[in-house]
Amino acid sequence: MEALGPGERWAPVGAVSAAAAEEEEEEEEAAGGSPQSVPRLRAERRRLHGALLALASHFAQVQFRLRQVARAGPGEQRRLLRDLEDFAFRGCPAPLGLGGAPSEREKREQTEVQKEKQRELILQLKTQLDDLETFAYQEGSYDSLPQSVVMERQRMIINELIKKLDMDLSEDIATLSPEELRQRVDAAIAQIVNPARVKEQLVEQLKTQIRDLEMFINFIQDEVGSSGNVEDGHCECAGRKDGGGSHKPNTRPPGNRVNPEDARKMRETGLHLMRRMLAVLQIFAVSQFGCATGQIPHTLWQKDQANKDYSPLIKKLELSVERVRQLAMKYQQEDHVISSSDLHDIPLGGRDELTLAVRKELTISLRDLMAHGLYASSQGMSLVLAPIACLIPAFSSSPQTMHPWELFVKYYNAKNGQAFVESPARKLSQSFALPVTGGMAVTPKQSLLTAIHTVLTEHDPFKRSADSELKALVCMALNEQRLVSWVNLICKSGALVQAHYQPWSYMANTGFESALNVLSRLSNLKFNLPVDLAVRQLKNIKDAF
Repeated sequence: MEALGPGERWAPVGAVSAAAAEEEEEEEEAAGGSPQSVPRLRAERRRLHGALLALASHFAQVQFRLRQVARAGPGEQRRLLRDLEDFAFRGCPAPLGLGGAPSEREKREQTEVQKEKQRELILQLKTQLDDLETFAYQEGSYDSLPQSVVMERQRMIINELIKKLDMDLSEDIATLSPEELRQRVDAAIAQIVNPARVKEQLVEQLKTQIRDLEMFINFIQDEVGSSGNVEDGHCECAGRKDGGGSHKPNTRPPGNRVNPEDARKMRETGLHLMRRMLAVLQIFAVSQFGCATGQIPHTLWQKDQANKDYSPLIKKLELSVERVRQLAMKYQQEDHVISSSDLHDIPLGGRDELTLAVRKELTISLRDLMAHGLYASSQGMSLVLAPIACLIPAFSSSPQTMHPWELFVKYYNAKNGQAFVESPARKLSQSFALPVTGGMAVTPKQSLLTAIHTVLTEHDPFKRSADSELKALVCMALNEQRLVSWVNLICKSGALVQAHYQPWSYMANTGFESALNVLSRLSNLKFNLPVDLAVRQLKNIKDAF
């Protein structure tokens, strides 16, 4: 070891002396390394030297802290030992400034290594989480299925739906937006649903044609039967006067008469040929012209009706609802509720003001608004004219109007209201005054069917008008606080709205939403209005006799 002169210092532990560095450079040059490998080797040597220096510095600091612990008092030793423990497990700091900046390739490699470690860690965490959920589910402490099992079943269901719907998902699903996925699913469902709808329409058309054909056959049979009576000499002349003229029986010889069996065979043959001819003509017309029975051209609507404004009707409804609400609140404050028993003592001209407001203002306003754009749908043309329906010019007659009460009756018939109300269980419950629902709440649909049946039963025998029956239904709805729910059932019946409302009507455009909001102001008020006001006197007269 060389002796140091005055003023000279030893190099730090791990540092390379200048002489050693010169010797290493000479050895590298003598080794004849390639010009590209020399800078790389030098950079690695610098990093190694820096790491050695950092390790030596860290070790020296550990030695210094140990010496501090040995020299400190008993009170300070515990704190110094904790600091020494934290420092020792912290690790060596990275050597800064000793090596050159990492290249782009090294940065990419480090990034890829870090990503790979993250993927492995994520996969390991997922596996541990699945194992934990499976163990908890098997032990009974976890109610639902493990997430992996649920996802596997959902994946199986989705794959089966994709096969059934015949969807083309060859592209990556991740590249498609939610809107594109929704459009593909709608298109696949439409391929299955649209043929079914077409079949339903075709079935309805065939039913209409069969009914027309039956009527036509009955007509032909009647004509043939009447002609047979004339030939047999049994015609009765209604215009004959008493004592005027004498009836001459058929004087044809018996040999010219047609045998009844032959006449029946001829009639059946003619009807069979006519059926086949009409069926062929109908199929030809549908396939060539694309027309069918029961279709109403859009040109039939009157032009001035398309611009009809319904805002005055809504305003009228709001005024009538507000008047009824004020009168109802007034009667409730006075603790006076009009009932059907009170009306027996009230003369015909002095009926209760609230009842008149409901029947003559609220019901009329609701009727006018529901009648906006309401029409009676066509039942279809005759089967005889069906093959040439496309060639007949459209007439300018407007569709027939329809009363809103008829819409309620159609809803009653469509939902089999009579079968529901007249069921044996309901009849027995009414006879013994027992609740038919068994303690369950009555749904709005059930209450509406029952109310319509009650109105029809009480008013139809006396031939009352549709206005009277609608007034009775509105009074019953207010008594049961179900006016909004009953009208909403009619509005939500898509088949009735599409079949009986024009496209520009208030019902088709808005769904009756604003009117329902207006009517909801009466939902929290209690009424006890008379329902049979239009038929009470007639019932009394019937009971008297």
